[in-house]
Amino acid sequence: MYQSGKLTARNSGETPHIESLPDAIQSAAMSASPTPRDADIGWYVHLPFCRTKCGYCDFYSLPTISTLIPDLVAAIRHELTTRNPDRGVRTIFVGGGTPTELPEENLDDLLGAIGRMAGDRVVEWTVEANPSSASELKLDVLRKHGVNRVSFGAQSFFPDELQVLERIHDPAHIAESVLAARRAGIDNVNIDLIYGIPGQSMARWRESMQRAIDLGTDHLSCYALMYEPGTAMTKFREQGRVTPCDESLEADMFEATIDVLAAAGYEQYEISNFAKPGRRCEANLVYWRNQEYLGVGPSAVSFLNGIRRKNIADVRKYIARVVENADDIVVESESLDSTHRAGETAIQLLRLIDGIDRQQFIQTTGFDAVALFAVAIEEMRAASLIEVTEEAIRLTRRGLLLSNYVMRAFLACVDEDDRAASADRRFVTLNVDRNDQTGP
Repeated sequence: MYQSGKLTARNSGETPHIESLPDAIQSAAMSASPTPRDADIGWYVHLPFCRTKCGYCDFYSLPTISTLIPDLVAAIRHELTTRNPDRGVRTIFVGGGTPTELPEENLDDLLGAIGRMAGDRVVEWTVEANPSSASELKLDVLRKHGVNRVSFGAQSFFPDELQVLERIHDPAHIAESVLAARRAGIDNVNIDLIYGIPGQSMARWRESMQRAIDLGTDHLSCYALMYEPGTAMTKFREQGRVTPCDESLEADMFEATIDVLAAAGYEQYEISNFAKPGRRCEANLVYWRNQEYLGVGPSAVSFLNGIRRKNIADVRKYIARVVENADDIVVESESLDSTHRAGETAIQLLRLIDGIDRQQFIQTTGFDAVALFAVAIEEMRAASLIEVTEEAIRLTRRGLLLSNYVMRAFLACVDEDDRAASADRRFVTLNVDRNDQTGP
């Protein structure tokens, strides 16, 4: 079976699919030399409101409730104030949901507060946007507060494919929004695209990529459509209303993505992410490298001081609780032992094309990766799914297609109960630039 891991986000999410294992895994290793308490971190802010919820979305999002927007902004500001660990901030990612669904005055209020509290060490500040809601006025608000990267959830350049995905924008909006962002002074633009859409052909997928390339896009996140439990899209599949893309075609689409984007000057630096030189998403690298971050807003996840916490995924309860006691919004918490942290760190690093830096892995986890994962490495090398050098352990091209299989094998080395079997449904979903299934 074709398997290539999809990194969802939270959230942006996240990636190629058939069985998505490590999307939700973001448990960082407790290093042998712990992360310095004064090291810069990332911030993630979750705004769950969307104009409509797409049928394939399984992230926490809901149709916009206008009367709750001022209270939500105030609650997020309060959480930032009370939970700010007083560390330097290197990256900010505002996702959802659709942040640009907020009215200009509320967006201005929130971004202004974030910018003031984050300080002047931020190197990358991303906001997700829907091509139909990213007006020039809102883009000007983004730039006014220091946002220097915008991520558009385009998904496809064909109206019928957008209709299948229940997207609300027209293909023409994509080019218009990219040009508007440039005019606003935001010179780093990502476009999310989805392949494996029911009825999509290889020619159509190539055309969507080419149109994104022709816009001078700096970064492309290309993901396979996911059929997540409980979503409308999965229900449609079960009812026979949609027919999933053939797995062999989906695999061919993934390989075509690598080749087409490489020819256009994009570097594949993660399974599903491609960037022009100097345009890698720094916020996502925080998660893939298992560095620390603060997440605020309903359903957001934080990882600080070796502990991962998830906020309640209910906007009304979040608003009600955060002012009384910010700790009451935390509904799940986890701190893994060093061996399991090493295992989960390894599979995150395997998502990167550079793979696991063997020396750095020892420094950050205290384990020799070749020794810790010896059984998996022997099996995966024999199957030509990984390569091992003196410097690194990384997926081969074939391994990229079967990344979930490889990651399960690595996790099994550190968990006799096969932790991987349930890893894809764990609560620690990543706050990442992913398949924007929540709306943008």
